Amino acid sequence: MAGLKTETIRTWIETGQEHRFYISSAWKNLARKVQRMDRNECVICASRGRYSRGELVHHVKHLKDRPDLALEIFDPDTGERQLVTVCKRCHEQLHPEAFRQASEPARPITEERWD
Repeated sequence: MAGLKTETIRTWIETGQEHRFYISSAWKNLARKVQRMDRNECVICASRGRYSRGELVHHVKHLKDRPDLALEIFDPDTGERQLVTVCKRCHEQLHPEAFRQASEPARPITEERWD
């Protein structure tokens, strides 16, 4: 897709600025196109016979691993979908590392006693 080069995306990833990619007009326009292709449905839920509204566009091959596919709907090497629409629940299941639960609270320094 014109306007946003792979090297720019790679630099953003390396410097922890992935958000710059996700707020770019190139990504926003492409994400809308993917959602229209998938009829605004979660493709994972649909494959299980359920309907869920697709809220997010997911990179099948993660952005950090394959920035060259960041703006590709189909992987040119395999012809398989690279971008798919998913619901929030399915996206959290696909990226459990991004949604870690809070750690256990620390034990108190002294044990509380009421005797």
